Amino acid sequence: MPGEASTVGANIGLAAILGQAAASSRTTYLALLTAAPTDATTMANMSEVATPGSGGYNRQAVTWSAPTGDPSSSSNSNALTFGAFTVDPASVGYVALVSAATGTTGDFLWFWQVDTAKDAGVGDSITIAAGALVARLD
Repeated sequence: MPGEASTVGANIGLAAILGQAAASSRTTYLALLTAAPTDATTMANMSEVATPGSGGYNRQAVTWSAPTGDPSSSSNSNALTFGAFTVDPASVGYVALVSAATGTTGDFLWFWQVDTAKDAGVGDSITIAAGALVARLD
């Protein structure tokens, strides 16, 4: 599923391309969202399915393939499993790439709408397959 950079994510990428800021590797995490984010969404106001570390939910570290092609694209190289949930989470319609494993500070970088909303129950897990998330720049 193709996604979209947030305003912060686009600004970080452009600053790195233009040499205005150093591009450095960092761990990024996937968060599950219950409502559509916008370009201006932040980690403080995103509608996350639960507080990380509660109800069997935690943000998951993402690894990415090397960018290739024209337009340049990269996809998640690892499957990401959330749960098993110990509390019934709300339906998940979106996922977001963020810069912190917990908390509301950090960068909200990119977001995707899932192909089919996922409504897990207690004891269930949600898995995002390797290669399912695509980030493109042209």
